[in-house]
Amino acid sequence: MNMFTDLDMLYDYEKDAASAATGYMTLATRAHHNELRDNYLRLANEATNAHSKVSKLITKAGGIA
Repeated sequence: MNMFTDLDMLYDYEKDAASAATGYMTLATRAHHNELRDNYLRLANEATNAHSKVSKLITKAGGIA
């Protein structure tokens, strides 16, 4: 059985947040409806903020972000 550390989970979350930001930004570039585009841009911004916060936690835990 594998034992995952807090740092492993933070790295996984960082990867997911970066993927979400990339995906939402891509969807925003493809959206033709202004309200939908704005929603995707807001989601991309929120995912970017989450990525920034988790990167700081990784650094604080002794990892490399």
